[in-house]
Amino acid sequence: MSLKDKLEIGLKPDAPFRKDNLPDFQKDDPACEDAATPTDTPSVERARKDCTMPPEKQRQLEQERAIAEDRQTPRRVTRRRTTTGR
Repeated sequence: MSLKDKLEIGLKPDAPFRKDNLPDFQKDDPACEDAATPTDTPSVERARKDCTMPPEKQRQLEQERAIAEDRQTPRRVTRRRTTTGR
């Protein structure tokens, strides 16, 4: 990515979604191709959201949330046994 491309990313809304600015794993994604159009229609906004959050990443986040919820479930605490003398 050239310096011009890096500066352009901050100026134009479609610049981060152009093929030459995308990482290799997103270059073949059809959602990213749709996201590279310069308009701001609702379908393009959806495509940009899908491009930034691919399905693999969504599945990974769901699994991490499930693990975090399992950790937060209250565990049953057993009562401590007390002795009645020394």
